[in-house]
Amino acid sequence: WHLFLSHTWSSGQDQVATIKRQLQLLLPGIRVFLDIDDLHEINKLEEYVERSQCILIFLSNGYFFSTNCMRELNATIDLKKPMVLVQELVASKGGITIDQAMQDCPATKRDAVFNRHEIIVWHRASDFQLISL
Repeated sequence: WHLFLSHTWSSGQDQVATIKRQLQLLLPGIRVFLDIDDLHEINKLEEYVERSQCILIFLSNGYFFSTNCMRELNATIDLKKPMVLVQELVASKGGITIDQAMQDCPATKRDAVFNRHEIIVWHRASDFQLISL
């Protein structure tokens, strides 16, 4: 896959499905891993990450408390995969502040996640979504 979408189901599923659809419209032929479409075996999460060129981390409420998200994040860091951070801001849609995300992130991972990457804000308006992408 060109891109792996790492997210927590409870606060990021709809947003990453939109990201996948929008990217496929903008870049015909792009292969984007999304669990509901591509996950066949949960015990192979790390393999899916390894087989992806880049990992998008969708920062939303609960991301760092999800066992599977942490498996994906750990594989991303261990394999030195390029990482893109996208942040949900709207509280009613699972939004999280960067300060809270940093606090939730395990201390041993904070530098690898937050100090090396620009954070892209996710927008609800479709025209702004295209700018974000």
